[in-house]
Amino acid sequence: MLADPELREAVTALSRAGIPDPEREAILLLLAATGQDRESLYRDGPAMSAGSRAKFRELFRRRAAREPLPYLTGHREFYGLDLVVSPKVLIPRPETETLVETALDVIPPHPGRIVDVGTGSGAVALAIASAAKAPWSLEAVDLDLAALGVARANRVRLGFRIKIYPSDLLSQVEPGLLAVVANLPYVGLDDPIDPEVRFEPRQAVFAQEGGVALIERLIRQAPLKLVAGGALLLEVGAGQAGAVAASMRASGFAVGPYAVDLGGHERVVWGIWEGCQP
Repeated sequence: MLADPELREAVTALSRAGIPDPEREAILLLLAATGQDRESLYRDGPAMSAGSRAKFRELFRRRAAREPLPYLTGHREFYGLDLVVSPKVLIPRPETETLVETALDVIPPHPGRIVDVGTGSGAVALAIASAAKAPWSLEAVDLDLAALGVARANRVRLGFRIKIYPSDLLSQVEPGLLAVVANLPYVGLDDPIDPEVRFEPRQAVFAQEGGVALIERLIRQAPLKLVAGGALLLEVGAGQAGAVAASMRASGFAVGPYAVDLGGHERVVWGIWEGCQP
């Protein structure tokens, strides 16, 4: 298949741009351009019309400029789910699966409401819904209406029952929650970033106060919304776990052991609200 000159050109361009797996990504872009599936591509070769050829060239040139692959293909796999993504939302990342796994492990396994705060594409809420064994009721909120549109599209595609609505953190969420789960922006305004991150929504990446401003706000709000014994689970950036845990303890949470992602980073801080203000 690499005998196709268009595909060889794409692989060369992506390789020169420093893309780690240029052949794999060139094939994914080719599939997006032609509308083929892998089986027909490998069986019949690229189905290149003039239009699909032009689209493929545009896609691999944009990828060579380090535009993220999921924005070009319109899809991202997360926790075994095929999610629609767009530049309106943060691209779900493998490390966030640690947040999902921790939620499934530590949230009490009895009926109750769980809210995913700052849901973006809906990835975390949908992943929890896909794997939950307990009779939980899932909700997902975001301040960004465009992001909520993407989350709703994924809910419809995947067929899960999740209540999705706008809220500034927990401000519009009714009390009585069993758990709050959140992957909020945690990159500081002056922190160095990967070049591809500049394509993602700024409000979904950066936060003030060294990246923890929104996380700290949520910690202060959570006791007003949780039932006694309810859980708060937060994805955090490198080096933030200790400070976030201290804030949770100050707000009346019994903090559990940090969850570590596959890269060895302390990725999730969680705690159980003890039911009284400190």
